[in-house]
Amino acid sequence: MTLITRNSVPLFLILALASFVTIANGMTLNFWSVWLKRPYRGPECVVEVVGVDLDAKANREFDFWSKPDVMVECKHSRWERITQIEGNTLNPRFVWKAKIPHKKNRGFVFTVYDVNVIDRNYVIGRAFLPANEAMKLMNTEGGGYRVMSLGEGIGQMKVRISKTPKNLKKEVTKEIEL
Repeated sequence: MTLITRNSVPLFLILALASFVTIANGMTLNFWSVWLKRPYRGPECVVEVVGVDLDAKANREFDFWSKPDVMVECKHSRWERITQIEGNTLNPRFVWKAKIPHKKNRGFVFTVYDVNVIDRNYVIGRAFLPANEAMKLMNTEGGGYRVMSLGEGIGQMKVRISKTPKNLKKEVTKEIEL
């Protein structure tokens, strides 16, 4: 006895195809995303995380025997960038700049983490820079600095946002240089 559907296709064939699609779904999406991804050609900006100053009393519970290892994550629209890890300090200073595609109607979210090797990373604090303030910083000569609070009594961070310099903008050409 064979199971027949309305279109005269055996039911076991449909079930086998459906199970194959669910198993291979992740691989298929990753495969196609590489081919369908296009380079971003819109406006860009440069984000620089200058430093973070954490309050010693509020942040003493993150690392039991030492000070926290700090890392900052910057998110803007669907793009995110991560700084290097500054170890065993409450006042890290970062040598970090990143070029990020800029959406003028979206703000920036900065998340400060305590990085752990064995356990998961803990969030120390978050700061949000609205889109209109980011545009003001970008329009100032040489980029503008902003000091933002990470939360009540947690600490603060200093960020600089500027337009992309001309030497970092690359033109897309069709000529091949040999």
